[in-house]
Amino acid sequence: MRARRRTSIAAATLTAVLAAVPLARADSDPASDVLPVQNVFVPYQPQVSQSLQQTLRAETAAAAKSGFPIKVAIVATAQDLGGVPDFFGKPQPYARYLGSEISFSKPQPLLVVMPSGLGTYQVPPKAAAVARGMTPGAGPDGMATTAVKTIEQMATAAGHKIGSYKAGGSGGGKSSTALIFAGPIVLLVIALVVFSYRRMGQEEEELEELRSGSG
Repeated sequence: MRARRRTSIAAATLTAVLAAVPLARADSDPASDVLPVQNVFVPYQPQVSQSLQQTLRAETAAAAKSGFPIKVAIVATAQDLGGVPDFFGKPQPYARYLGSEISFSKPQPLLVVMPSGLGTYQVPPKAAAVARGMTPGAGPDGMATTAVKTIEQMATAAGHKIGSYKAGGSGGGKSSTALIFAGPIVLLVIALVVFSYRRMGQEEEELEELRSGSG
């Protein structure tokens, strides 16, 4: 009876925890969960194309190398705001809200792109003026393209040229990614070859010893 009771309590507790997970996600601001560890937040649905996501991430990486670190939030619908949907259509107030959320030890420069416009947080005045003058493209891909252009123009306005820090186009980025993923595989193949070679050597030595003994 006690075992059944413990099993029932455990099952009920697990059910309650699983039920609470969607509620916790619904009450959160998704971008504030992503941006502390990544430079770019993009909508879950509808999605930004993979090629544009890579371009946007490469742009933020190049900007950081040039001395103009920036994080980007693409907000296509109110659903992208999780528990704070009232900020939709208000890019500048949301930029201040999100910027304060992701700034822990120091202020974190931020660019927010919504269908209604762009907002910034903790960027130089000239860079902020550039963002205010930009018109977002249509849809998630259009907004992502606008973000790429805006980052470059903002950096230039702030005195940072990021063109020389880019990785030579999408081809170079793909090659680098391929090398990153292929590296461990190559090392594994080399290790297997070395192991097989040594094993073959040991077997040959054992065979020679057996032959010598039998002789």
